[in-house]
Amino acid sequence: MIVDFMLVWLGFFIMLVGISWARMGPAFQRNRYYRPIFIIGLLCIISDLSQSQDQSKHIEEFLNLIIDFLPWFFTGFLGYYLVLSGAPTYMKVRYPPLITGWVIILYSFHLYFEYNNHLSVGDILVSLSTIVGISFSFIFFFFLVRFVENRIPPEGPAPELTDSEKELVRKIISKNIGVDEK
Repeated sequence: MIVDFMLVWLGFFIMLVGISWARMGPAFQRNRYYRPIFIIGLLCIISDLSQSQDQSKHIEEFLNLIIDFLPWFFTGFLGYYLVLSGAPTYMKVRYPPLITGWVIILYSFHLYFEYNNHLSVGDILVSLSTIVGISFSFIFFFFLVRFVENRIPPEGPAPELTDSEKELVRKIISKNIGVDEK
């Protein structure tokens, strides 16, 4: 049963990746892969629900899981939104949304433990070990990117524009600002 729920959540997150890739726009090459990624995620969810022997019980358990997920998730999401909107921008801090956001985030933790009362100390320790693993992954990724970027030689200064390129830029700018030359 745990594997079934893991498959459903995996499908959910794969669908989110597909949606994110779809929003990248045509300049990125990944946006053309969003349909297959989204469909794979959807198939993970549908195949899990169709494989169950007692589908009504399985769907009921899944709905209970979603109902336990939604209150703390949306509360936390609202808190994170408020914290980000109140965070310092150009050295200006907006304290009301910042403080309210942190209070709501703390309340979302309360809701998480209230709706997930089946958690034990062992579950929390496993979660903490997962966080440690994720932290090591981010640190390793950071140093890997830094290593690769330090190995790439810096590019020299760009060559100066030719006269024809300068004329083209001047025409484009004058056209865009509405100055016609004749």
